[in-house]
Amino acid sequence: MKTISIKQLHAQTGRWVRAARTSPVIVTDRGEEIAVLNAREKPALPRAVFTLAARKLRPKVAGDSTDLISADRDAR
Repeated sequence: MKTISIKQLHAQTGRWVRAARTSPVIVTDRGEEIAVLNAREKPALPRAVFTLAARKLRPKVAGDSTDLISADRDAR
């Protein structure tokens, strides 16, 4: 684990962020630990909201759908 000052972090942010991929980096301010840079776990990919079959079921509208949406809104 590497310890750096906040001044070093400001001077070479990219270097220390890349270094945090392999091991945590502790950031100090006047000798006091104030932060830890850690590698982020890769999140699972979000599930698709619409499946391909559901996309095919959506109605096809000729032209701009804005007119239809406006008419629907005004009817309420």
